[in-house]
Amino acid sequence: VRVSPTEELKEYFSQFGSVQRCQLPFDKDTGFHRRYGWIKFSAPEDVQNVFQKDAHVLEGAKLALKQQTRRRRSQRKNPSE
Repeated sequence: VRVSPTEELKEYFSQFGSVQRCQLPFDKDTGFHRRYGWIKFSAPEDVQNVFQKDAHVLEGAKLALKQQTRRRRSQRKNPSE
């Protein structure tokens, strides 16, 4: 049974904490996953655990990680003002 790349990524990062969501965008034109994705952890401490490790290698590929800061939704202004 072959595991999907998304499941492999989720399984790998589960060693650092509880993975809430894992997304790997798929390119319909090429038929392959794009070379980036998102992993959402349940707690900020889990993210810090990931960055404690110097290098992450999955299936022979070194992963380049970036931490995304939480974006706040911009408040809508009332158009009548």
